[in-house]
Formats: sequence, structure tokens, C-alpha cells
Amino acid sequence: MIRKLTALSLLLVLLVFKVQAQATINGQAYAEVIAAITAFENNQMSFGRFSPEIAGGQIVLTPEGARLVEGSVILGGGIAQPGKFIITGQPDATYSIQLPTGPALLVNSSNNTMIVDNWVSNPPAGNGTGILVGGSETVSIGATLTIGSLDDNPVGVYTGTYSLTFAYN
Repeated sequence: MIRKLTALSLLLVLLVFKVQAQATINGQAYAEVIAAITAFENNQMSFGRFSPEIAGGQIVLTPEGARLVEGSVILGGGIAQPGKFIITGQPDATYSIQLPTGPALLVNSSNNTMIVDNWVSNPPAGNGTGILVGGSETVSIGATLTIGSLDDNPVGVYTGTYSLTFAYN
């Protein structure tokens, strides 16, 4: 009988250990939807007023608003400013800036053109370069305007568009 109790005790001990060798628990899952990233143009990019003179050249407009001239171009005043965009979204989220991959054309009413390229930004373009401190940030865009001679680019107003992409990382 002692042997039966020992065998029965051993069986009970094994059952107890088997039951205690596993545990079931419910875990929790979490998800949070954040505000969509948005952008709007606060200031239009403007290279200001100038005269191309005989040979033309380039105006380099930095994201900080400085204008640098190359060639025979003579600056003539007017408002020169980088493009400025207000980016909004989830506070403290990082985002990327993708600048235009090619040139943009500025066209006047007679279909004469100038080329805008060599895009630069502050903060710099790339992945994770911007942070939406407090949920917003201003991005400044500069570029280089290539101008032909006065014959190629006669007096007039030249306009065009360019595309930027802002995205969460």
C-alpha cells in the first residue's frame, strides 16, 4: 500500500508540475494614429530684379536669402527671397525633404525661358533631416537661376513652378 501511495503521490506531483509549467496571460497591443504631414508655401521664391546684359549668367539664391551673381548679370533691386514652406504634423517627429530632381522652367509671356536648378534647402534635403519641434518647422529653398543674354531673355516677368516632397521617416 505504501508503494501504491508513493506511485500515486509521484503521479500527483507530476500533474502538479505539469500544470505549474505553463501560464496563460493576456498581453496588450498599442497603436497610435498621428496627424498627416502637411506643407504650405509661406513665401514664393524670387530672384529679384536684374539685367542679363550681353552674356547673361547665373544668380545663386541661398536658402538664407543671399544672392550671388556670376557672368554679366547686374542686380537691380526688387525683392529676392528663398522659397519658404511651413511643415506641420506630429510634434517632434522627424521628416525627410526631397528636392526637385531636375530643372524647372521660368517662362515669360513670349515663351522665352530661364532654367532654375541646383536646389538646396535649410534644413538640408535627405531622410530624417527635419524635426517638427512643437509640430511645425519652416523649410527654406534656394536654387540657381541660369539666364541667357538680353536677346535670349528680354525684359518681362518670368514664372514657373517646382515640386517638393515632405514625408515622415
